[in-house]
Amino acid sequence: MLKPRKQWVRKAEKRKKKEKDRGIVDFMKIISHFFKELSFWINEMTDPRNPSYVTYTQADLVWMGILKNVCSVLTMKSMEEQFNEKQCIHTLRIFSGDQRLEEMPHCDTLNYYLEKLSPSCLSNLRRRMVKSLIRNKSFYKGRLLGKYWRVVIDGTGLFYFKEKHCGNCLVTTIEREDGKKETRYYHKVLEAKLVLSEKIVISLGTEFIENESEAVSKNDCELNAAKRLLDQIKKEYPRMEFCIQGDALYAAGSVMDLCRKNHWKYLLTQKETRQPLLAESYRWIKEGKGGEEVSGIGKERGSGYFVNHVEETAGKTETANLYEYWYEGQGKEGKEAEHRFQWITNIELTKRNMEEMVGAGRGRWKIENEGFNNQKNGIYDIEHLNSRDSNAMKNHYLLTQVADILMQLYLSWNPLVREIGQSIKNTSSRLLESFRRQTVTDEDVLYIHRYTAVYLE
Repeated sequence: MLKPRKQWVRKAEKRKKKEKDRGIVDFMKIISHFFKELSFWINEMTDPRNPSYVTYTQADLVWMGILKNVCSVLTMKSMEEQFNEKQCIHTLRIFSGDQRLEEMPHCDTLNYYLEKLSPSCLSNLRRRMVKSLIRNKSFYKGRLLGKYWRVVIDGTGLFYFKEKHCGNCLVTTIEREDGKKETRYYHKVLEAKLVLSEKIVISLGTEFIENESEAVSKNDCELNAAKRLLDQIKKEYPRMEFCIQGDALYAAGSVMDLCRKNHWKYLLTQKETRQPLLAESYRWIKEGKGGEEVSGIGKERGSGYFVNHVEETAGKTETANLYEYWYEGQGKEGKEAEHRFQWITNIELTKRNMEEMVGAGRGRWKIENEGFNNQKNGIYDIEHLNSRDSNAMKNHYLLTQVADILMQLYLSWNPLVREIGQSIKNTSSRLLESFRRQTVTDEDVLYIHRYTAVYLE
């Protein structure tokens, strides 16, 4: 929807606002504010290299990979060319804290390091960053019902090959237009996203969907990966109160049972084909007026209906509180149509919390689509193959998730994004130009480390 004319920002005003932008210095300020010890955490990771041949610190290499992502440099070759500037070396030295740094690492040096580095190291680095943010009370308002941290799980494809890439490849057979069948090999990943606020949704955990070896007869699947991922999250965050969200695929007894054992809540899309007994019982109760209806909720001011403990009627063991939301709106070809959504949860439903529960249920779809869409088609291009080595592929992906945490905080704070609606791609381009051309002075370093309040949108 267009802004009212009074709220339009003129070109001259935009230029004045852009003149105040400090670029890479402001990005460093955000990192210093939220993660003062980040470079130390990086250097504390288990270094896989032979100490006798080490020229660059781990912080040098990891920061180089992070900057590649936030500056939207899509290929390793392009990074080699774009970062070959004196200002880049000077700024990287400040990021990493390595005063001996005299040259930017070669892209092959970064890839060699990522081939040897255990992915668990970058996963643990992300965990330390996430825990630091969770302790920050600024994000408590993002919790569901003021209590539960929302975690959205979803899978996506990363890399596709016509020939076998490695022993862990997933395999599928497709039928071409000429009728011939063709075998394809691919890699997938399952991501758990933590909702900190409406505009900050960060990576909490990653599980690569892959076959253990070439000898397996059946592909690894998203549901099995979800169980492994949720087990890992419980180990890393044993005391956290989470609400797990996902599409109808995860509305399975095994996932719901795991959530109950972990003392978590779940909020999952409900489809008749996934849970037919629950759907039938819900309809029967609704026809008998056994539930409650709520009107004028949601941004469309639609209607909702909920029934608690449908599992008692359906003969199920896991708690199944079902609710739905519908409204009249524009459909295909501009015609009026009814839009209807349904979810299943183990949170007790009331008229008072229905509006928030509807917003949380619908927000899952937006997070899943925009999250991976931004990473695939936005500034990161996670489907680009930066290395053919399986271990390096995983580490490149995890580096992107670490970079995305920093970038989302920066975007949420950035005045140009908030005041003139500057796009993410333009913000990333400005960061790249600042990194390549701007010399960070001693005065800038004092500004970065000086305590100043950071207000996020």
